Amino acid sequence: MNAPFSLSFEHEFQYRPIPGFAPSHVFPAIPIGIIGPKHAVDTMAVIDTGATYSLFSGLRAQAIGLELSAGKRIHLASLSAIALAFLHPVTLELFGTRISCEVAFSEAPIRRELLGRHDVFSQVRFAFREGLSLGYFDPRP
Repeated sequence: MNAPFSLSFEHEFQYRPIPGFAPSHVFPAIPIGIIGPKHAVDTMAVIDTGATYSLFSGLRAQAIGLELSAGKRIHLASLSAIALAFLHPVTLELFGTRISCEVAFSEAPIRRELLGRHDVFSQVRFAFREGLSLGYFDPRP
């Protein structure tokens, strides 16, 4: 029989509503800082364990000093559409922890910004208590 184990997390966060969705519909969303070559912007991103890439509005790429179309062109598929996006290296700040990663910026408007697995989940740790609408973050992988 295996001995019980536990994980510790530095931060706990409450799920929250996202603009454009019913206020009663809450998501595991956290404040994210996106740091580019010239500027930084803050946004709210939904942690999406099913998303390969983190996806942000293309307007954010411009705001941090990136030329949107200079990134690697990719097509991202969701349940309802296929979106053109461009991959760029950036620094993300989550709860005061900075990580270097590659994220996608969408050419078209998007309903919500996402924190996906690529380059992010291998550097930090998340856990969820869906029934309580609680999430947990730790800067250790």
